[in-house]
Amino acid sequence: MRDAKSKDIEISEEAKKLVIARIDAHVPSNLRLSIGSSGSLSKEEIIRHVKDGDEIGKQIIKSHLRFLQAQSRGEVTKALVSAE
Repeated sequence: MRDAKSKDIEISEEAKKLVIARIDAHVPSNLRLSIGSSGSLSKEEIIRHVKDGDEIGKQIIKSHLRFLQAQSRGEVTKALVSAE
């Protein structure tokens, strides 16, 4: 994967598989996600965008990867502890 700040980011198949597995495991089927002016997306539509690697799919992948990176650095735990 090239630099994550690049607009024309190329997403690896491994990253797609990881994000699809996370969505499949953690997103309830009745949940809808709104991204900008794209309207609301079902779980199946989210997965399709990730598989297609289109702009919406790239946004979803990048947000999942940023979350995982923050989690690995302990930032998520710090934020949760400071919120108490």
